[in-house]
Amino acid sequence: MSLIDNPQPQAAPEEQSEVVRRIVRALAGIDYGSVEITIQDSRVVQIERRQKARFAQPLKIPSV
Repeated sequence: MSLIDNPQPQAAPEEQSEVVRRIVRALAGIDYGSVEITIQDSRVVQIERRQKARFAQPLKIPSV
């Protein structure tokens, strides 16, 4: 059965706006990385941000 046959109830507009704001905030400032959005029962329940640092030249680690 598809969502067209059995549509899920929609979140209130305020909830949708808050989710969109949080997703945009998670995306802000990431040069390399990912944003993962976890959905359960047609609702966003988690937003995870992974940011990576990339270097043009390998970094030398000082000896201790």
